[in-house]
Amino acid sequence: MEPEQIPLPSSLPEVENLIKALYQPNSSPESIAQIQSVLHRLQRSDEGWRLAQDLFQNREDSIRFYAILTIIVKLNNGSEALTDDLAKELLSTLISWVLQALAEGSAAFVIKKLCVALVTFFQNWPSLWAHCLRHFIYCLDVGHPVPPESVDEKLPITVLVEGLEVPKLKVAIWFAATLVEKAASAVQTLRAAQNLQAVLERTVKTGPDVGCLLTRGFGAQNIPGSPIHSDTLACFQSWVLYAQRAPASISDVLLGPLRHLVEPALLCLGSPELLNGAAEFFSDILTNYSSFFTPSHYQALFTMLTSPWAEGQYSQLVHGKSHEEDGIAFGMLLLAYGEAKVVELMKSTDQNAQNFLSKLVGLLAADGFAVAEDHIFVPALEFWSSFAETMVDLVYTETDEEAAPPGVASWKTYADEHIRNVVINCWRKIQWPPLDQFHEWDSSERMGFSDARKDVADLLQSVFPRMGKALVGYLVSAYQSSIKSQSWVEIEASMYCLSALSDSISEDEDSDVMLGQVFDAAFFKMMTAGTNSGVEGDLAPYRLKQTGVQLIDRYKEYFVRNSHHLFEALNLLFRSVNDPILGSASARAFSSLCLSSAPKLVGQADTLVGEYKVLRENRHMPLDPLAEEKVILGITGIIQAIPKGNDQRLEIFWSLYSLLKGDFERAINLKEDASQLNLDDPNYWRGVVVEAISNPSHSNWMMRNNDRLQQYKQIAASQAEGGASEDIALQIAIRSLRCLSSMAKGMQDNVENSVDVDARAVSPVETKGADKLILIQRDIISTMAQLRRTFPSSGEVADCVYNIYRAGFSETDPGPFVFPPDSVVDFFVVQRGENSINGDPAIMKTPRLGGLLSTACSFIGSLHGTPDSIVRPQLARLLPWVISLLQEMGEPESDVELAQNAIGFVQRVMVKYPDLFFMIQPEALLEFFFLFTLKALGGKEPLPKVAAADFWSAFLSLKPNYSHTSALSPDQINQLIATAMENRLGPLVAQTLVDNVGGDAYRSEIVKVGEPLRKLIMNHVHAQQWLQAALFREDFPATNIGADAKMLFLKKIVGLRGAAKETNEVFKEFWSTCRNRKVLDV
Repeated sequence: MEPEQIPLPSSLPEVENLIKALYQPNSSPESIAQIQSVLHRLQRSDEGWRLAQDLFQNREDSIRFYAILTIIVKLNNGSEALTDDLAKELLSTLISWVLQALAEGSAAFVIKKLCVALVTFFQNWPSLWAHCLRHFIYCLDVGHPVPPESVDEKLPITVLVEGLEVPKLKVAIWFAATLVEKAASAVQTLRAAQNLQAVLERTVKTGPDVGCLLTRGFGAQNIPGSPIHSDTLACFQSWVLYAQRAPASISDVLLGPLRHLVEPALLCLGSPELLNGAAEFFSDILTNYSSFFTPSHYQALFTMLTSPWAEGQYSQLVHGKSHEEDGIAFGMLLLAYGEAKVVELMKSTDQNAQNFLSKLVGLLAADGFAVAEDHIFVPALEFWSSFAETMVDLVYTETDEEAAPPGVASWKTYADEHIRNVVINCWRKIQWPPLDQFHEWDSSERMGFSDARKDVADLLQSVFPRMGKALVGYLVSAYQSSIKSQSWVEIEASMYCLSALSDSISEDEDSDVMLGQVFDAAFFKMMTAGTNSGVEGDLAPYRLKQTGVQLIDRYKEYFVRNSHHLFEALNLLFRSVNDPILGSASARAFSSLCLSSAPKLVGQADTLVGEYKVLRENRHMPLDPLAEEKVILGITGIIQAIPKGNDQRLEIFWSLYSLLKGDFERAINLKEDASQLNLDDPNYWRGVVVEAISNPSHSNWMMRNNDRLQQYKQIAASQAEGGASEDIALQIAIRSLRCLSSMAKGMQDNVENSVDVDARAVSPVETKGADKLILIQRDIISTMAQLRRTFPSSGEVADCVYNIYRAGFSETDPGPFVFPPDSVVDFFVVQRGENSINGDPAIMKTPRLGGLLSTACSFIGSLHGTPDSIVRPQLARLLPWVISLLQEMGEPESDVELAQNAIGFVQRVMVKYPDLFFMIQPEALLEFFFLFTLKALGGKEPLPKVAAADFWSAFLSLKPNYSHTSALSPDQINQLIATAMENRLGPLVAQTLVDNVGGDAYRSEIVKVGEPLRKLIMNHVHAQQWLQAALFREDFPATNIGADAKMLFLKKIVGLRGAAKETNEVFKEFWSTCRNRKVLDV
């Protein structure tokens, strides 16, 4: 039911009641929208001026505010109707309202809105109110409005501002602030736009008056409820930022008067009430407009920041509560000054400068934990990161002449000491809080603390080029000391910092001695601590273990070089894989370490397969799926490193594959017979998805394994009782297919050596162990096909199968996943879309045709260098299959990804093997494909359209080369093209292309669709005839184009004979004309 419409009010009290209703807390959004609509109509009406005057006589602030708002609306939308005399009268009225509001004690927001109205008036009539600020101050002083021209321009502004009472002074400052904030903002009306230059010029001339006004503001005594110094600071800041953005001719005029205000503004820092505002002001200018301050200003500010008063503020900031969110303004000022003068401070050996930098170092050691309790840490960290980067740049660019003479301390010595102290403070600051305290923080505080740790890692990377091995040595010493003191937070912080330096030192063998002091027996003992032992008499905290796992992962090159620690690291990681917290990270590190050191681990491959089997049958806690994929990837990478020809290579591979094959058989059997589900067999738990267990919260970290197992079995039983056995079967299949995909990735050749792209692909039958390899390949192919038939509607199953096939396409050597081309094609050609009506029982319907065709394109690319005797038969089978997929789809818009990939596939084959393209059977497929691409070319979907344009560009310029394997000679192919074009295709292609450049295409597509049109003109003798017929047909899309314009266009493009740049310009011009637009319109 629609709300009842509000009628237009017929009296002033009704209008006032509507305004009051607008601000009622219980008003519904619908009512507010209706009231606003009614009031807006009144504001824009011819009676709006009179309505505003009547409303202002009401002393309620909300009514007066709306009266002023009405004036602003009229100024922005109806000011052109006012004569100069009426404008002067309006100005007088507005000033009288200001005085009236002051006298009657109206709220500040009312008077500030009046200042906005006055500035809006100034933007519309700058010439009528040339000296707006001086005149306004004069009216405030005398207590009534006077004509602008009656004010003596020679009257010193100081005389006027000195006579103002504080409330009026405050209003004048509000007006000055509003004036500059609106001066360069978006112009609101056409008249204001015409007057913009005058507005800017008049605003600049107001600068000296502003300087006098703000000097008086800084010198005025505050009265209760009237913080005039804060308003003065805010106004000062607005004018300074305006001077920064203004052109040089404007800013130069303003800078003199404004710079005189810096010293009185500095005094505001000494006021407790003004400290935050003044500090924020100076921080803002130092950060965004540091050139505003003169050297004397910087010296005065430095003196203030190193005074006894500043010492007290600093102590309160670091050790009191001021470092919390609302009290860091002083600290931000210190940092802003340091950033503005960073080079001078860094290169100075003066004790005062060094003491100042030491204070900035101390900001990193404020009491409390970073972010949650200490809000100055992150800004201070940002400063020191910038300091470190600047220092490194200066060190490497310093010339011999700039270096300190012998016997004189270099600035670098001092800077190095500051950096060392920064590292120490950061190391302490990133230490984790107690677990119960961490849980009391909200999500933003937790995330902020973690982000701060990442920022510290970035800082360490920045300072390493300067500190080098000394930094590593300090962190190693901190680690060793922490081990002795049994402080897990210090141990974790040391390991975290060392992890951050891995990119710099992990490949440096000279660092192995220091790293060996970390990866020692104590490290592995700590990392394998059980539930009733460990650091500080408790379970070695998971935070520490997570960082330890990360440290192993980041320094895998160290373990590759130091085999005596390699096996310890692998055992540690493998034992942690089924840990609900460490599992994912441990598996990732295990996989990475296996792949990096695979040649050294080939003797352990069989053992690792056996340990994996035990791990997956663990009855205490099921293995996380993602962790399992990583484990299998690592083990398979080791199998791949076993020398080719070694019988153990395929035997161990089969042992691992057999475990997954058993899963596939269970999944298929369970899908066919739900009674096969056996929850006492952990192999069936692989189909149960339990997020709460695979990703436990902090609160259940210590849950006993038996409790976890019981919970897991309960959820599995509940799913089984709910008839979800089919879902469990599907999940088993998907999980194990992903593992098989990891095996396929692991078996890829990771050796980095040059590959001859023209080399003939090696056939598996030519290698040792061919029979065993062929059996494995056939088993994998058969199993994947059976899974596809068992779970035909699962897109995840389909994607996994595609990925497994794709993994073998990049290989040139034989392997279990490098399937024979005919087997790959056998898989492709039986796939159809889900809506296929093909009744052949061999057909498999797939929900992911786009991914399937993308895989087919990858397969074509993998055949490079393969003999034509192998390639051509496969392409001859694939081409009709691809086009039949398009037939089933119908329209290009039905599946744009499939249409794009299919057209691209056919184009690639046509260019390299044109005889196969023209000999497609049945012949109707070829005709369908031509018409399909023309539909795509004339359609609106960009992806198929671009693909079709590329196809027709290639077809219309096809130049077949002679090949002894081709079934057709080049002359025969050229004759087929000519016949097809003359019989039917020529006129159709010409019509589609002409319609595109005639307005059907988007402007951004003109060059792309123009390409085949240029090729048509260049390569086909009847092109002009076809194009003329297309242009002059009755249903040509552009009805505003006459015969002469069409003929002129045709003569131009034919005469240019396909010249790209010039022809494209003609296309764009014709397209614009057909769209009835100028060429520049887009």
